[in-house]
Amino acid sequence: MATKYDTELSPPVIVNTSNLSAIQKDLLNSYLTANDICTMFDEFLVQFERMEKTGVTTVKMFLDAVEEITTAVLSILPYKLLDPKVLSHELMDFLRQMIIDLLHNWQAFEMRLNIQETDIFLKIILVFVHAAEEVSSTNSDEDRQRITHLLATKTILSLIREQILDNNLHKKGMNDDPNICALGLLTIKLLKGCPFFYSMEQNACLIETLILNCIDSYDYIASLRQLLLGESLNDIDRFLLYTCWEYVPFVALTSSQGLDNTSKNTKLINNAYDEFLIRFEHALDQSLPITAAGLSYILERCEQLLNIQKLSSLNQHAQNIIDRLVKILENLSSASPNNGDDELISISLKTFYNLSKNPEIRAIMKKRHLTFVLNKYTAIEMDENRKIAFDILAEIMDEQEIKNNPSEITSAFIYQLKQINLNEYNSNLDNTLSSLKALMQHDQIKNEFIKQGGLDKVISFIRDSDPDKLSDKQTHDALRILWSCTFNNPEALNKLQKDQKLMTRVNQLFEKSKKNENDTLKNAAEGLIWKVEKEEKFLQELAAEKEKKKQKAQETGTEEEEEEEKEKYDCMISYSWTDMDLAHRIFKQLTQNLGYKVWLDQEEMHGSTIEAMANAVESAEFILVCMSDTYKRSVNCQSEAEYAFNRKKHIIPIKMKKDFVADGWLGFIIGTRMYIDFGQHEFDKAIQLLDNEIRLQKKNRKEAKEMAKMAIKAAAASECNDDAQENVLNRQNAPNIKRMSILCDGFKGEELFDLYTMCKTNSILMYRSLKFELLHGCNRILPIYTYLRFMSCMRAVCDDGSIPSTQTMKKSHEYHLFDDE
Repeated sequence: MATKYDTELSPPVIVNTSNLSAIQKDLLNSYLTANDICTMFDEFLVQFERMEKTGVTTVKMFLDAVEEITTAVLSILPYKLLDPKVLSHELMDFLRQMIIDLLHNWQAFEMRLNIQETDIFLKIILVFVHAAEEVSSTNSDEDRQRITHLLATKTILSLIREQILDNNLHKKGMNDDPNICALGLLTIKLLKGCPFFYSMEQNACLIETLILNCIDSYDYIASLRQLLLGESLNDIDRFLLYTCWEYVPFVALTSSQGLDNTSKNTKLINNAYDEFLIRFEHALDQSLPITAAGLSYILERCEQLLNIQKLSSLNQHAQNIIDRLVKILENLSSASPNNGDDELISISLKTFYNLSKNPEIRAIMKKRHLTFVLNKYTAIEMDENRKIAFDILAEIMDEQEIKNNPSEITSAFIYQLKQINLNEYNSNLDNTLSSLKALMQHDQIKNEFIKQGGLDKVISFIRDSDPDKLSDKQTHDALRILWSCTFNNPEALNKLQKDQKLMTRVNQLFEKSKKNENDTLKNAAEGLIWKVEKEEKFLQELAAEKEKKKQKAQETGTEEEEEEEKEKYDCMISYSWTDMDLAHRIFKQLTQNLGYKVWLDQEEMHGSTIEAMANAVESAEFILVCMSDTYKRSVNCQSEAEYAFNRKKHIIPIKMKKDFVADGWLGFIIGTRMYIDFGQHEFDKAIQLLDNEIRLQKKNRKEAKEMAKMAIKAAAASECNDDAQENVLNRQNAPNIKRMSILCDGFKGEELFDLYTMCKTNSILMYRSLKFELLHGCNRILPIYTYLRFMSCMRAVCDDGSIPSTQTMKKSHEYHLFDDE
């Protein structure tokens, strides 16, 4: 590059005063042409060659001259460097060669580049970066190709790749080397899209590591401090704070390939994420006044990191960020009013809301009962912050908190719905409808919503709005709200059934979304259509078909039941998509290792997905309900569970998360059933318990069916089947057994025999189930004496007066059945 260092010689002038003045004037008047710039470049090179020919050029003189030239070129308006004549000038090749020489020096020595070399390296890179950014604004592919052709040479690409690899493997303490950031700027801003990025998978890992090194640098900490204090940012600051985060590998931290290098890289990335989160947590703890831009930046990065799937430290870091958000909101709510506080409150509440959309973080928030923090903001005037506070409450309130005051939170959302202009698009409606959709899991809110006229508002929103003014998300959420209102609410269902204009519009939405392959919107429309128009007809057809088969069997003297049994699934798995990994793992274990025939929704759906679900429920012996917070929130899952419950299918609850408690509509359906806890037990242990439960219930059901068949045949042989039904129903009409008659309303003789057989098989469990059904379905109590009276009546008709065994009576005392009701 040059001869030995000698500080005594004065450096020659490479860029004269007239050239510098011309560049400065051009920044104001933009009068320099491509020919003017090329002439200027020629003068730079002539002066540089004269210096080298003196024979006394030192390293210091050489570097001073290069820095002088680079500083001058960097001052030229970037778009003028894109002119083909300028970009192909010999001086631009000279600058490219300097990049190569500096990379060689950096790689050749254990030491890093000196301060002056570092400055030159960065300035040359910024010359090309500024030009490349100008390309982005003008959308000139030709200009981009010229810059790429100039820089993406085999030599430069190889040197960069070797330098990154060398830094990763051999050089320690890279986080305080500023050239790492310059190298990242060169690689990401200038060489993106060249073969360096995509030719080998290993290169992708190198890029990830380079980005992580840049963010882990001391320069990044300095840039972050600049932002927090509201100070101006330079190119490196903006690159570190924003560009790098566009390339951080925000992927699930799992290694499916099982490769050693992949596992090692995953561990490296996981550790880096931990460090980033700790750094941001410390930044939030600083006592210095923080700017809105700084707070927004930190919280956005925290959101990105916390939403990474399989983040090993999620629970701890989520707790830490929630703690700091609570502290910020409490401090701001108690502080004296300040013009900047509203913006800080808004940023904090929005982050709170965004984090509450993550199921795992939402579970943490629910467990901590944070409504006291948000209630301070729901009490203020109706502004944006109040609205966000209610949106958060909609996500994190549990059943008990909802019961305390369902009217207030419902009224807040009804107020927002009343502001809707059906002929204008309103982006604020996105969160309103999304929050209402979440609230529909609570029956108290649903009832209040209908009572306060919310149902009518959403009906009008779908039916009367201009279709071009609605987003797909708004339409999807509104359809799911209407769908939710149909469950266990005959009045709401009847209102929807009578509104032909509404259902015509919903059918149009279904066809349009089907044509556009918008599955999310299609499924929402299909679910509502099923509940309003198709379910009742489907059940009627099902009953007619069953009756037809029964008559055919009686006429031919054959039994269709055995043939039907061969076609049935052992189980149907009903689950939320967020629990897909565990549900599929259960499916695989049950089918491949235990030999069960199991229906899973991705396996055999043809035509209508809702009808496929209904057919699956009808065809399965047991319904495995995979309980979790997201299952309870899902209207699809509620549709499956409600349908199975109403069809009196045998439900086996599965707990997917350790701390989940089934309440609300899901708690009603599950009742007192024993659940298999996959959150508490190891997977193999939980599978064993599930297998045991399925086998036990299969055995009990088989015994019950055999006893029922024997009872029916005996009754038919003695021609007392109809008499038995009449006798039992007459006995039920006695004052002390009327409550059992409510449960048996509409039963035929065979069905009464089945019920009695089930009660005989497991008297204790059946008493609890009947008691629960009567209480929640009819709001009546089933005393033990009424149940025993019913059994006595049935025994007199079916068993010729036989009495219960001593063992059964003994068990009833052990289970405290005769305790005070």
